[in-house]
Amino acid sequence: MTNTKTLMKALLGATALTVFAAGTAQAQNNFTPADTSVSNTFTLDYKVGGVDQPQIDSSATPTLFTVDRLVDLTVTSNGDLTTAPGATDQELAFSVSNEGNDTQAYDLSIVQEGGDTLNTDDSAAGTDVLVYYVDDGNGTFEPDAADGAAIPYDADNPPTIAPDAVLWVVVTQDIPTTAVDGNQADVTLVADTLDPVTFVAVDADTGGNTLTGAAENVLADETGTSNEAAGDGDHSATGAYIIASADISGVKTVTVYSQDGSLCDDFIETATGGYAIPGACVEYVITVENAGSAPATDIIVNDVLPAELQYAAVTFDGFTAGSFTSEPEDGADCGAVTCEVDFTGGTLPAAVAPATETTGTVTIRAIVK
Repeated sequence: MTNTKTLMKALLGATALTVFAAGTAQAQNNFTPADTSVSNTFTLDYKVGGVDQPQIDSSATPTLFTVDRLVDLTVTSNGDLTTAPGATDQELAFSVSNEGNDTQAYDLSIVQEGGDTLNTDDSAAGTDVLVYYVDDGNGTFEPDAADGAAIPYDADNPPTIAPDAVLWVVVTQDIPTTAVDGNQADVTLVADTLDPVTFVAVDADTGGNTLTGAAENVLADETGTSNEAAGDGDHSATGAYIIASADISGVKTVTVYSQDGSLCDDFIETATGGYAIPGACVEYVITVENAGSAPATDIIVNDVLPAELQYAAVTFDGFTAGSFTSEPEDGADCGAVTCEVDFTGGTLPAAVAPATETTGTVTIRAIVK
């Protein structure tokens, strides 16, 4: 080490002074890795009476400090998932980003949030499914492609990633068949930072700052949800399964189309009404309504006419798809044969606005015997 007295004397007698200092380069992600020993030196040149004096050089005793460990992470939801009652293997994706300056492992857990209107079947059965992918560096979720195949999460061998790297974590759940339109299941992913060797939770240093020696832990994580707190080495985010379902209702009405039975197979003319006497044409209308936020598909309407009737005609309206797969012959006596009408493959779009349902109808005409 440079003698302090010698240095002070040199400073007092100096007529010219130049100081140079040098440091280490930063890591690629702009964070110097933890445990890096940063060495710094200087040289001092001076003259006495215009004569150059021996240079003072501290390279033999550099000034040192150790870069401490910044523990920071962010969990982010990739977005909510709209799904249907009874759907299986529904996936919510999250990212876990190592925003510190050292390689870390992560304990992963799922929390089914209270206050929502639904819990998933897997959670109720205690069989939450977690897999993860290691991002290839482009920050885009590309499962089974650039990010490789899914790796099942193992709490005894948790995932480990380097600084600035990203894990993609996928939660897979089944949706109860009892779910209804508008239900929501909120699922939170919590990631807790672990030592990458011992898999023990990382704690903040409490012994005060020591400039040299082993890196000390500084926990800089913020709060994501109420499931963790800032400065605890963990972070979390919530994604939701949102149920979009058809809300179907059906009613059937009967009126007299024409008392004399005229125009019973004509769906253009206006009804004349009257009494349901023998020979009158009666009209059955089966109305199907969808008040839900998802289309109803594969609708099947089946109707078998009573024996007191003679089949006349059938039509449908309002459905965006569908056809009659069976109907009686024109004039069929429903007391002698089965007068069965089958409308299949019908589709009703989702409601266009709250309380504004879409409607489809099947209209059947028959003569009273």
